[in-house]
Order: sequence, then structure tokens, then C-alpha cells
Amino acid sequence: MLLRVLRSTRVWLVLLAGVVVWQIAVTVLDLPNYILPSPVRVVTEFANRPLLYLQATLVTTWESLVGFGAAVVLGVVLGVLIARSRLTEELLYPYLNVLRVTPTVAIAPLLTIWFGRGFLPIVVVSFLIAFFPIIVQTVLGLNSADRGLVDVLRIANAGELQILRKIRLPNALPYIFASFRISAPGAVIGTLVGEFMSGSQGLGFLITTASGQLNTSSVFVLVVLSSLLGIAMFQVCVLVERRVVRWHPSVSL
Repeated sequence: MLLRVLRSTRVWLVLLAGVVVWQIAVTVLDLPNYILPSPVRVVTEFANRPLLYLQATLVTTWESLVGFGAAVVLGVVLGVLIARSRLTEELLYPYLNVLRVTPTVAIAPLLTIWFGRGFLPIVVVSFLIAFFPIIVQTVLGLNSADRGLVDVLRIANAGELQILRKIRLPNALPYIFASFRISAPGAVIGTLVGEFMSGSQGLGFLITTASGQLNTSSVFVLVVLSSLLGIAMFQVCVLVERRVVRWHPSVSL
């Protein structure tokens, strides 16, 4: 516990030092605000319009949670089906591979054409970015179960559902939660991309608006809020993982 506190203290000290250097550099070099605003200007910008930024953060949070939640449900379910059924793997993997190698940014405009502007295309982009790590890690975790234990249960006349529940799924949980760590911040990134393309509110929409107005202070505020949202979703996944798979060595990382 003490080691974690010390590590956290070091991180905050490094961040504070970076902010101080940033403030000094802007002051000494006399950089214009539209090029690089000072930390003081960024904080002032947030203080002048806190409700606007907080409301946008709530919108982006909700869209990210929906996209991530859909990715969790569909990714785990399809991962189980693919891991246990050769036919399902042969039918789905070609389409999954095509989607995986297709840049999501290229798909986003099509989603806007198909579904219009607003919530649905944004959530779909968020889902697409979060989905693939989950399904890949789920399949990997299920298929890496100890074959000796699986054979023992089969000798004891255990069904595939019992083997899945008692051996394969517990073995896959660390892999699944590792994918959540990747996918949760990825869902935020996908939401921002969707808001860039078809949003009318949210952090991504405000970033596009502020950039067009050369309001760099506002862009910095929005970038910081987006980063904090991604970190928060990552940390929630870590906390849940420590509760669910506390027996695994990875929870101490």
C-alpha cells in the first residue's frame, strides 16, 4: 500500500513539474494564446464556463458507456461462441477480420449517411473500437484453459457447459479484464471520433467547434476532460478486476 502511495506521489509531482515548466515557457517566450495558452488561461477558461464543459462530459460519458457496454456483451458472447464452435468461427471470422483492418475513421462518415447525425452513429463507432480487443482476448482465454483439467472433467462425464463454467471461463477472466483495460479508453476515443463526424454535443463536438474558432484554451480544457474520462473508465475496470479476479497475479500490477 505504501509503495502505491509513493508511486502516485511521484506521478503527481512529475505532472506538477510539467505544468510549472509549461507556465514558465509560455511566459518567457511570450507565446500567443492561440498557439499555446498557459495553464492559468486553461483553468480560467474552464472556470468561466463550467456547466458547458461538464454537460459535454456527461454526454460523452453516456455515449462511451453505451458503446463499451455493447462491446462487452457482444464481444464476450461471440468470443464464447467462436471458441466453442468451429462453424461459428468459420462463418464470423472473415467478416470480423475485414472490420478489424478497416480504419474506423473511414467508416464513421458512412455511419452518418446510414443513421444520420446524433447518438446512434457515435455509439457504433465507440463500439467498433472497443469490440475487437474483447472478442480476441475472450477467445484466447477460453482456448488456453488447462487441457488436463478439461480432460478430467470430461472423464467425470461433465458437459461442455460445466467445463465452460468451472474451467474455461475462470481461466479466461484475466484475459477478458485485460481487454477491458484496453477497450474502455478506446470506447472514449471512438465516441470522440463519432462526435467529430456527426455529433451536435459532447466533448468531440466542442473540440471541433473550438478548433474552428482558434480557441486553443477551450481545446486544452476539452482534451484534459477527455483524458480524465478515459483514465476514469480504465480505473473502474481495474477496480472491478481486483474484486472479481483477486486471486490472479495481474491484479497486483
